Amino acid sequence: MRLSINELYRSYGDDLLLSWRAGEQGGVRGIVLETEQRLANVGYMNLIHPHQIQIIGLYEFSYLETLDRNAYHEALNQLFTNRNLACIIIVDSNNIPADLNYYAERYQIPLFTSQLMGENVINYLHTSFARRMAKRITLHGVFMDVLGMGVLIMGDSGTGKSELALELVSRGHRLVADDAPEFSKIAPHIISGACPLGMTPFLEVRGLGILNVQALFGDSAVKKDKYLRLIVQLEHMTPERLQKIDRLQGDYRTRRVLDVDIPEVGLPVAPGRNLAVLLECAVRNHSLKMQGYNAADDFCERQRIAMTHAGDDSEI
Repeated sequence: MRLSINELYRSYGDDLLLSWRAGEQGGVRGIVLETEQRLANVGYMNLIHPHQIQIIGLYEFSYLETLDRNAYHEALNQLFTNRNLACIIIVDSNNIPADLNYYAERYQIPLFTSQLMGENVINYLHTSFARRMAKRITLHGVFMDVLGMGVLIMGDSGTGKSELALELVSRGHRLVADDAPEFSKIAPHIISGACPLGMTPFLEVRGLGILNVQALFGDSAVKKDKYLRLIVQLEHMTPERLQKIDRLQGDYRTRRVLDVDIPEVGLPVAPGRNLAVLLECAVRNHSLKMQGYNAADDFCERQRIAMTHAGDDSEI
């Protein structure tokens, strides 16, 4: 995959507070993104193993200032003539030595400044490149941020996914994507979900049509993306199916998404059941399990202790 500097500037320039200072003719230069090489695409100035995006900060300038005039220009020449160099970002300062402007224009290398710290720029670009290279999948459901946890609400048509999502938004939770959220694997065990095409604010509710959740409930009612941590499956269950659910542990399983196991819980749909409260409780309960607490195990242990004490009392 190839990303031009022009596209990088359009996509990330605002977030990185980039100012294009010289070498605009080199905007067509590209960054070659490869899965196994993406972490080497950007880093602090390195003349031995050069990055495609070279970051120059206070320490790099301090190093250059220690060189005599000939060594200084030799270093700049080596920096700007590397055939893999795509652009240079000067961080921590907007002051650019005239020599860097000269070399950037001479070799048509895009030269940017950013007021952000170098580590912030590098981490942001690493994460952004990882997202571009990530495996992707689209799943049918409503993706929500519930109590700070990314929850995908799934279920057959007519189970009330959109109505549940609307109720959750009214209770202070946030919508990420309706109907067809897109998920990408950005790390070995991390799946991130977002709404494609910038349609995050919109939710379809039968009888009401398309709703703009952001316009109705405010900016805090929507979120751009979220890590997928839990799947809630809404199900119309037969009496026989209900009888098979474990009364202690509930209806828990896992679903494989992009080679990552995501916990899933089944919620029976029936008249009179408050699904919003049940889903919130499922999220809280899952959070406790992630911290090592299991209510069913605690219940069984307390029952065992109570029965043991009852047995001891009967012997007296």
